[in-house]
Amino acid sequence: MGPRLIQLRRRYKLNQSKLGELCGVTKAAVSQWETGISTPEIKKLIELRSKLIFSLDWLITGEGELINSSLDITADRKERRQDTRRRTCRRDRRQHQRREGTSTSVSDTQ
Repeated sequence: MGPRLIQLRRRYKLNQSKLGELCGVTKAAVSQWETGISTPEIKKLIELRSKLIFSLDWLITGEGELINSSLDITADRKERRQDTRRRTCRRDRRQHQRREGTSTSVSDTQ
């Protein structure tokens, strides 16, 4: 698992300290995982998986790919949904501001 953790960390351009922060462990713990001295608890891997996109199967067993195509598709969909929400919120805010501006100017003229 150690070499795959290194590969994952490098893919995301993280040092051992930053990777440790993502799953609540020290740099020393990450170093021990990478060198095979110790193995991470599954809950730490799940926590890491909630913050980075990668295949747990690949990390644990070495089978498959670091990121399989279904994970890429899921990540793309999630990003598109977030972009759509942001645009919708901005549009709604602009519409609200226009209404506020319009209603103020109408009441001022009366």
